[in-house]
Amino acid sequence: MTDTTTTTIESGFAAYGLPEFQMAALQKSGFDRPTPIQKQAIPLIQAGRDVVGHAATGSGKTLAFLLPQLQRIDASKRELQVMVLTPSRELAVQIESEIRQYTEGSEVRSLALVGGANIDRQLEKLKEKPHIIVGTPGRVIDIYKRKKLKLHEVKSITIDEIDQMLALGSMGDVEALVKSTQRDRQLLFFSATVSSDAQKIARTWMKEPVFLSAERGENAGTIEHVWFGTGQEDKLDTLRRLVRAYNSERAIVFVNETKRVFWAVQELRKLGLTVEGLHGEAAKIQREQAMNGFRDGKYELLVTTDLGARGLDIEGLTHVFHLDPASTPEHYVHRAGRTGRGTASGHSVSILAPDERFIARKFEKALGIQIRPMSIEQGKITGRRQSSPTAGGGKGSAGKSNGNGGGKSKGKPKFSGKKK
Repeated sequence: MTDTTTTTIESGFAAYGLPEFQMAALQKSGFDRPTPIQKQAIPLIQAGRDVVGHAATGSGKTLAFLLPQLQRIDASKRELQVMVLTPSRELAVQIESEIRQYTEGSEVRSLALVGGANIDRQLEKLKEKPHIIVGTPGRVIDIYKRKKLKLHEVKSITIDEIDQMLALGSMGDVEALVKSTQRDRQLLFFSATVSSDAQKIARTWMKEPVFLSAERGENAGTIEHVWFGTGQEDKLDTLRRLVRAYNSERAIVFVNETKRVFWAVQELRKLGLTVEGLHGEAAKIQREQAMNGFRDGKYELLVTTDLGARGLDIEGLTHVFHLDPASTPEHYVHRAGRTGRGTASGHSVSILAPDERFIARKFEKALGIQIRPMSIEQGKITGRRQSSPTAGGGKGSAGKSNGNGGGKSKGKPKFSGKKK
């Protein structure tokens, strides 16, 4: 790392008084300055305020709540001090991995408590007295009810992806855990989308909550949003052609149902692609094998449902393909946010049948972005100026649009839900 970058890190993050091991980890990771959500959230969390943080995926929101909480841990005490709850096993494991990265060289101990893993092994690990746990609500409440987890010394709780917690019906367990801590504990909600229901809960559970909303920042990556028209029966072949035309080495393919994961994996393998599937019905070891194989480059495509849209941070992920269109603008946000993370760039590519093309316009209006109509011709990607996104079109056609163009949403995209 250059002296210039080191100076930038010190002038940016040093203002927060972070310990040396965190500063070293930031420098090693290449973060040269705080992102907008980090600038807003870190001082408030350090001051003990309850915070609701709304920031797009890839904006650095995980470090926004982790860095100040890790800073406050007293490693000399053999007691649990911080708890992070997540909606999925994958996200919990990923965050715990980041905790280990940003506590390297310290005495801070962490542990992931997730469903699907061996609970006896987790109970054994708890005997080592972790200072911070990251877990799924169901597994954490299970261990708590067994009286194997003491929460009376917890000083700070983070609920990550609060809207997904609500959608999954996990808030009953979350509430029980929150109520099991002392009243003076700090409570944080962070998410790429913060619904009115989440805001209402925040005002009920929190003490004078501060609501934050931040863009991704001027140095954030670029996500190009595009769509390709094709017949419903030709979607898989269109996907194959797009993977080759984009020269994509690592991409996620989204479908809407678990049974579609099995089908798509089987059919895409027949088309000569290296593919694995990820779905909620798989055993923990199968999910780990799928993720590890994908991260290691064994598979060029990972097929998943919206399970895979929350929190997964996969280095080198250049493309997200929507084989089935997202069901809501919020789901589209989280899917697209798997690429273009940090300072990287990426593509969010929707493959739409004639009766699905209105969805492109719907998401444009809801999210304040442009989803550009494109075509693939003779193995090459081409733009096409067209008249209506709801009009028909055959295999390989871009369909029709209003001709507004589109393209890259620099540094955002605007996932705040506001219209342009």
